[in-house]
Parts: sequence; C-alpha cells; structure tokens
Amino acid sequence: MKTTKSILTLLLCMAFTGTIFAQQSEKVMSTTVLGKGQPIILIHGMACTSDVWDDLVGRYKDNYELHLVHIKGFGNDEFVKKDHYLKAILEELISYTKENNLENAILVGHSMGGFLSLWAAAEAPELFEKVVSVDGVPYFPVLQMPGITPESAKPIVEQMTAGMASMNEEQALQNQKTIVETMIATPSKREKVIEMGISSNPKIIGQAYGEMYTTDIRPLMEKIKIPVQVFGAWSAYQNFGATKENVTLGYQNQLKDIKDADLLVAESAYHFVFLDEPDWFYSEMERFIK
Repeated sequence: MKTTKSILTLLLCMAFTGTIFAQQSEKVMSTTVLGKGQPIILIHGMACTSDVWDDLVGRYKDNYELHLVHIKGFGNDEFVKKDHYLKAILEELISYTKENNLENAILVGHSMGGFLSLWAAAEAPELFEKVVSVDGVPYFPVLQMPGITPESAKPIVEQMTAGMASMNEEQALQNQKTIVETMIATPSKREKVIEMGISSNPKIIGQAYGEMYTTDIRPLMEKIKIPVQVFGAWSAYQNFGATKENVTLGYQNQLKDIKDADLLVAESAYHFVFLDEPDWFYSEMERFIK
C-alpha cells in the first residue's frame, strides 16, 4: 500500500513539475514576415499590437523584409506565466534572430519595444546592425520622476498593479482612453490604440508595466557597439512646466554611454511620434537606416 501511494505521489509531483516547466518554456513571441530585402524587426509598445506599424509596413514592405513581432497578452487575452516577462521577450528576440540567420537586421521599437531593442543590442552587440528606438530609453521612469530607482519604484508598482487589477470593464476603458489621449496628439489615431489596450490581458500588462519600473538597463548601454537613433517627445509635458530643452537633457543623460547615439526630439508629437509627425519621422529614419 505504501509503495502504491509513493508511486502516485511521485507521478503527481512529476505532472505538476511538467506543468510548471511547460508554462515557463512556452514562447511568448511570434512573428509575421512580409516583403524582401534587409530585415527590419518591428517591436510594438506596451498594450499594443503589431498593427500599430500598419503605416510603416505600407511604406517599407517592397524594400525590406519586415518581421512583425506579436507578444502574447498584448492586444489579446493570452496568458503565459513568466518570472520576468520582458526578459523572456528579450531572450526570444535574440534567439529568433540567430535561428533565422537574419544578417544586418535593424531593430525598430516603440516605447517598451525601444527599451527591448536597446537591451538586445547591449546583450548581443554583434548581432544587429542598427537600432531605431521611438521614445524608448534605458530607464523611462527617470524622465518623469528624477531620482527614482528600481528599489524605490517597488511601492509604486504594487499600487499601480493593484489599481489595474481592481478596475471593472468601464473603468479600464476610461483609463485606457485617458492614457492614450496623453500619448497621441492626433485624435483620429487614438481609437485603434485604445482598442489594442482594452483587448490586452491585464495581468500581463500589469506585470510588464511593473518590470519597466524595476528594470534599469542604463549600466549596459556602454556595451552597445552599433549606431542608435532615438526619437524623443516633449510636447505632452509642457502643461506641467516642461521645456524642450530640459526634456532633451533628460534623454541625453539616458543615452550618454552609447558610443553612437543620434537623438531627435519631435516638436509637436506625443509618445507615438510616428503617428503624430509621420513625414518628419520617416524622413529621419530613412536617412539613418540608409
């Protein structure tokens, strides 16, 4: 009898362990590939999907091989348990580039995607050719809260994630609308991004937001050996006393350890620079990648 119980216990433990392993090893990233030419890997931002790049895809699909990254929980209700969600994306991004032999690949990321692009360039210095980061920096909380650290950010993260978890559908929708209004200056461009946000998995987004506050990759920036172009934005903060000059200084402090960094700060665009000032954005990006 004891032997039978022991075997059952062992089998249950193995099944439980297998379930946990499957959750941890399940991939969070997939891609859609369009066009031919030099590869460009497009990484969207927080609570968005690859559809945010629709205009860019229309412009570049005939001249480049575009790899659109899709992330579980972003713009969809999928859930994968990971101890560190952003690090899991980073590792899969590097593995994907290696496994598919993407030579001279250019990373283009927005916000969280820009942060991940800089992180990937630091962790795999020889793997990519260039980085374009659209309002994505090594530690974004410092831009709005000077002096904040990953340690001091922990209570903020706990409060923020608890608040997100307690919202009902109507509250979540209103919250998403308010956030997007501060991030996109062009009203006609907002609805699509709002839909992406309310379609996202709140647990995944809450975790990813928290990790953005508690992951500071500024010490890694000196490892980046390739050219980097960063688009910044200041206009959304002018009602709070910000000037273009002091916002620019904040970006420069974030990027000072990158050997070859080209910083461009938009005049009127908010966080989604490529939606608010598309002509200027694409002109500058084309100059850089060519």
